[in-house]
Amino acid sequence: MAIYDLGPVIGVDVYKNDLVVKRTGTPSNPDPPVRGVIKELSKASRRRLAFIASNTDVTFRTMVTLTYPAQFPSDGLKVKRDLRAFLDWWRRDRGPSSYLWFLEFQARGAPHVHLLFENEWPHSKETVKGLRFRVISTWYRIVDSKDPRHLLAGTSVERIRKPNGGAHYAVKYAQKTYQKLVPAGYQNVGRFWGCSRDVVPKPIDTLRCTEDDVRGLLDGWEYLPDEQHPLYRVCYNQAHRVRDRVAGELDKRGEKHYTASEKQFHEHE
Repeated sequence: MAIYDLGPVIGVDVYKNDLVVKRTGTPSNPDPPVRGVIKELSKASRRRLAFIASNTDVTFRTMVTLTYPAQFPSDGLKVKRDLRAFLDWWRRDRGPSSYLWFLEFQARGAPHVHLLFENEWPHSKETVKGLRFRVISTWYRIVDSKDPRHLLAGTSVERIRKPNGGAHYAVKYAQKTYQKLVPAGYQNVGRFWGCSRDVVPKPIDTLRCTEDDVRGLLDGWEYLPDEQHPLYRVCYNQAHRVRDRVAGELDKRGEKHYTASEKQFHEHE
């Protein structure tokens, strides 16, 4: 396996929950792989979703699930058109809203979509009932369903009670592989998840430091790699170590010269 100089660590970006290690450069692959047909939600995509859900400043308060009737599309392009149509309607009905959505497949092979919205939950039973009715009738119209049973089971609208409940649900979704395999005959699956631009987190702070400094900061972390392996690009749930540090804790020593394989670098991003 080829060995690459990953470039020295120059600091860490501090997010709400995670740390992202910054280097002067990362190894490039001179022969990037040719992308094939998507057959499942990839590990890299799941990691990206978990990172966004864990570190976004958006609080999701409403969850909507959209399912298809007995006759359902097997083309992801149609599913994404239906999703865009629903999001357009939601903005007209509920006003501007931050959102995060993700796709799964039921046992029967039908796609269904979960959506998390920032919108406040209605305050009265009547307004909740009205919202659910509008969601049901709108989705029924968008997918051109002609199945009366679909009116009863085609959607669900739920209140997210805990402040971080929506984010935790998305992280849990990202961690499981169940319902992430693309059924036989389903084409053009495209993206498994997406979000509005304001959901993507921005770093709270940037700390300039060396790799030895970061290793000292992470001392005691059970997943800290040994010196023969590079630091992970994302150190999950370790932002508290920066918030809890005292002035002068980082010694800012000169660091050793670290090299490692590209595979090792990306293995636990």
